[in-house]
Amino acid sequence: MSKFLKNVLEIFGVVYLRFRPLPRLWCVWLVGVNAACLFFIDHIEAQVVLGLTALAVALQAVIYDRTGFTRILGSVHILWIPMFAWMATRLEAIQSDPSLAIWLTILLATNLTSLVIDVIDAVRYLRGERRPHYSWASPPLS
Repeated sequence: MSKFLKNVLEIFGVVYLRFRPLPRLWCVWLVGVNAACLFFIDHIEAQVVLGLTALAVALQAVIYDRTGFTRILGSVHILWIPMFAWMATRLEAIQSDPSLAIWLTILLATNLTSLVIDVIDAVRYLRGERRPHYSWASPPLS
């Protein structure tokens, strides 16, 4: 198995098997809302979400390889900012499909909440909290 794939699987393993219940539930929601793009894949907006999600996971695998499961992993979510700015230019097209508009509204609220968490984590990382706080190989670090 390639090192890249191993890193991706370890990240998901940490999130779904090592996280405490509330953060785990949050990540299930976050991944689920983003993965819902597959229900709207015939829309360009969903295709962009899918592409950026794949890119974010790939970048997280690279960061994980270099730093472990640190607070900086969420920094890749900065990609969502230009995505939502672009989507704002497409409001008329988005509003023509009510179910797409509802999903994108939920996606926006979810991903903005995640960005707030990511900023807090990035600040903590920059202030010196650089030690991995979870590890696939062992129980959560205290």
